[in-house]
Order: sequence, then C-alpha cells, then structure tokens
Amino acid sequence: MNKKLGCSIVLSLLMLIGMGCGQKPLSDAGTKVLENTASTTNDTETLVKDKVTTTEKVTPAKGLTSDNKEVSEPALVKEDVKAETATNEDKTKAQNEKILVYYTNPDATVLQKSEQEIHFVNATEKYQSAFKALQVDGNPELISLWSKITLKTVSFNSGKVTLDIHMPDEARLGAGGEQFALDALKNTLFQFEEVKSIELLVDGAVVESLMGHADLEHPMVR
Repeated sequence: MNKKLGCSIVLSLLMLIGMGCGQKPLSDAGTKVLENTASTTNDTETLVKDKVTTTEKVTPAKGLTSDNKEVSEPALVKEDVKAETATNEDKTKAQNEKILVYYTNPDATVLQKSEQEIHFVNATEKYQSAFKALQVDGNPELISLWSKITLKTVSFNSGKVTLDIHMPDEARLGAGGEQFALDALKNTLFQFEEVKSIELLVDGAVVESLMGHADLEHPMVR
C-alpha cells in the first residue's frame, strides 16, 4: 500500500515537471515574437524619419543654391540711367518746324516769302534743310535764286553758321539778282534767334564778291 502511494506521488511530480518544461518554450517564443514586432516598428519609424530628413536636405532655401551659396539678385536699373536714356532718345528724334523762305517774283523785282516745313534732328541739319528750302523751284510764281548752287558743307558754332558752296557759271546772276540772293539767304537764316552771323565760302575760300557785283561781308551779321 505504501509502495503504491509512493509511486503515485512520484508520477505526479514527474507529470508536473513535464508540464512546466512544455510551457516554458512557448513563453520564450511569444517574447521573441513581440520583440521582433517592436523592432520592425522601430525600423519603419527610422526609415520614415530618414526620408523626411532627406527631403528637407534636398530642398534649397530661398535665395540659396543646393550647396548653400547665395544667389545674387539682378541689379535694379537706376532712375537717372532711365532719364539719361530718354534724353538721348529725344536728342535723336526727328523734329519739324515751319519757317519763312524767301524767293523772287518772275520779274526778279521783289522778294517774296513762303512758309515751308523743314525736318531735322540737330542744328546742322536744321540749317542745311533751310538752305535746301531756298533751292526749291516748284512754284512758277516763286523763283529760287539758289537752285543752281550746290551746298558742300554746313556747320554751326558760337552763333555762326558757315556755308561752303560751289557755284557753277550758270548760277551767276546780274547785280539785282545777286543782291536778292544774298538778302534771301540772310532773311531765311536770321529768323533763327540763335544765328548771329553767316560765313559764306565758295569752294572753301573767302571771296570778295559772290557773283562779281556786290561786296560780300565776312561774316554777314544781322
């Protein structure tokens, strides 16, 4: 009887020991699974953080390049430069002006004036255009006294207009015509307030008389 009781106790102890040994691996395995899951979650969070950090590094700051170098802003155009440009454009802009040009009548007995429009961009062209207006000979009632004379050069300095002309023989007039020609020239150019004197040269030379009848002043003044 005692032997059977002892055997039962021993068997019970062995069963308890066996059950304890069987549960232990399950507990360890569960712990490992939880640890692996936590580790995977941490790794995912690390990857997300790395991506955010990378994105922030790639985007350059405003006014900087990707290597953190400052980008220079374009220089502003100064107002005085704009004003100077506008002034230069005005100087080269064509101008129109109506002037009085003097001719003679068909009988060459009196001077007659006619309003003409000239075009120019500077003082030199202004007086050149005025002289060319003297040469216009399209109206039968207004006879030009300078139509056959060639203007070689014209200049303006300190109130004096200098004209260098070439005069062929067919351009020569009588005594009355010569005086009318000089008066027509003076009346046309002296209407410009800035013109104080006129120097008239023939082929670059100073001559005593334009056509051999009247004395030629050097220069002619108002």
